[in-house]
Amino acid sequence: MSMIYKGQVVESEQSKNSSGGTEMMRQRVIDNVDSNLLANVAIHFSRPRDIPTDVDLNILYCHDLAEDPENNILLNGGWNKFDHLVFVTQWQRDQYIGAYDIPYAMCSVIPNAVEKNFVVPENNDHQGKIKFIYHTTPHRGLELVYPIIDQLSKEYKDIHLDVYSSFAIYGWAHRDEPYVDLFTRIHNHPNMTYHGSVPNAQVLTALDKADVFLYPNIWKETSCIALIEAIKSGVLCIHPNYGALTETSGGATISYDYTEDPQDHANVAYSVTKQVIETHKADNQFFKKFTTSDRAFLTRNTIDIFQNRWNKLISELNEQR
Repeated sequence: MSMIYKGQVVESEQSKNSSGGTEMMRQRVIDNVDSNLLANVAIHFSRPRDIPTDVDLNILYCHDLAEDPENNILLNGGWNKFDHLVFVTQWQRDQYIGAYDIPYAMCSVIPNAVEKNFVVPENNDHQGKIKFIYHTTPHRGLELVYPIIDQLSKEYKDIHLDVYSSFAIYGWAHRDEPYVDLFTRIHNHPNMTYHGSVPNAQVLTALDKADVFLYPNIWKETSCIALIEAIKSGVLCIHPNYGALTETSGGATISYDYTEDPQDHANVAYSVTKQVIETHKADNQFFKKFTTSDRAFLTRNTIDIFQNRWNKLISELNEQR
């Protein structure tokens, strides 16, 4: 993908039109890490190509799954090409260590950081329409969200789903083609609104108005910025215990056992979501009580923690040299 080389971003063909989570974290590093520390360092954002020899440190900042073929560079001790590897969750780190026999001492975990800070809402009684949201790319479970909300809308007239989803966020609009029919059905559904891909600031505003992030995830996540942002927005989140989602959620969500069969998965997610709706209808303070726990602060995902950990890591690596 891309690289921060001596404090400057070097784009690749894949990254130059992308504004996804990896690029978001790249900007976090540029904005928050001491520029003096970055002056003689290369930070590779997954899928490395050229590894410069005129820097003191080459750090691989992993955002992909361990089994991604782009990680073949790490095979047969290939990780020795780097001075250190940084991961976004412990789950992801352990997957890489198991796959490539990387020493633990070569690895650090620095959780993804979001700008959203959790603030307990002054008035959030949720007495009107229940607003669901899905705000990540379509291949992660949108095809399950549609039938779940479609069925629930026949039982509860006061629910609505807003969908912010498209590969255009990565500059890959052509990859939306298999989902055009799904997008059209969402657009035509009276209880759903399709918004496509919008700037992250607009998504954060939408999260402030949402009640439930329904995320029947079917794509292994190494972390999940969408989930972190939803939690910090005071949104009740429903998802399976798949990949790094359990670790990412920090116990601040409602999760269920993942199953590979799409129909079984949809049925479980539907049942859990229906129970959430019923609980809310019996107690309109349910959402507020669930989402205003101190768990929702997710302090490990703050900009300050991110900044401190990156500055400390590079300083220590320089000292070791």
